[in-house]
Amino acid sequence: MKRPALLLVVLALAAAACAEPIGEGDPITTRPAGGGETTAAVSTTAGTTSTAPPTTTTTGAATSSTTGATTTAATTTTTAPPATTTTTATDTTAAGIMGVKVYFMLEGGGTGYRPGPFLVPVYREIPRTQAVATAALQALIAGPTADEKASVPALSSAVPGNTMLLGIGIENGLATVDLSREFEAGGGTFSMAARLAQVVFTVTQFPTVQRVAFRLDGRPVTVFSSEGIIMDHPVSREDYRDLTPGIFVDDPAYGAPVTTPLRVRGVAAVFEAQFNWALANWDGLIVAEGSAMTDNGTGWGYFDFTIPYRVDSRQFGSLIVFDYSAENGERQNIREHPIWLMP
Repeated sequence: MKRPALLLVVLALAAAACAEPIGEGDPITTRPAGGGETTAAVSTTAGTTSTAPPTTTTTGAATSSTTGATTTAATTTTTAPPATTTTTATDTTAAGIMGVKVYFMLEGGGTGYRPGPFLVPVYREIPRTQAVATAALQALIAGPTADEKASVPALSSAVPGNTMLLGIGIENGLATVDLSREFEAGGGTFSMAARLAQVVFTVTQFPTVQRVAFRLDGRPVTVFSSEGIIMDHPVSREDYRDLTPGIFVDDPAYGAPVTTPLRVRGVAAVFEAQFNWALANWDGLIVAEGSAMTDNGTGWGYFDFTIPYRVDSRQFGSLIVFDYSAENGERQNIREHPIWLMP
């Protein structure tokens, strides 16, 4: 059976999830202040579900037209299934399931000078709850599934699996996250920065949170881990831009079900504020392609655009983004999100 013919090694999503398409969520540019959520939690696995995508190695690329019909599909070799993803907390079924994002690490998505791994939003389904930030952090601590870890490229997490979430409070845009001491176990500057970033991005997906303060076993953190990372002020996503790929697609998340028109949002730092995108269907055909602009040509800028598409049935597809090097014209900053395309 064929899989999407893509620009790189592809991750295909196994036909698990019966969830409805997620909602659009809240724009990443808007994060109003608010209060709430002081629930403590210990369990890290209960109630979360994920889907596992098969890994696909592509030996050729599909040709396409901007109107939707492609002409050829590449031959592919499929291995085992891996992962899932989403936007902000959104009800996905009448049965009370919510979709949230957790942020893991994924290889690739960079350049020769900045190869990665980088953060990636991954879709998770949780039982409907008002303590949604608590549930999202529990899903983060639970880590990638075995299939996600075995995918190519693999999803990974720098958060130790034996970390316990002791509590979270949200007030005036600040989330105070209390974790057990296991959270700072181990070593390596990259690993420590990555785990902090994973928590920060997971919590700040919600519009009531802009900044995060950390506590370990109830005590405020001013210096984190044996690496001596200074934490003398609350942190935000801006503090971890080095861990985001050159084109960071925050919506749709990895594994999310979507409907047409597909809304694509995120941040990018690309030459002349422009990058390219393509949307592939189950058969490996490019159903839509084009380019997009950010709002900043000299650094990180936001993007927000929609992609109308047409498919006859619910099927696995993939959104691919990339740009061209100003130095040698080669494709770079390639990042792919497997998604479920709904008619």
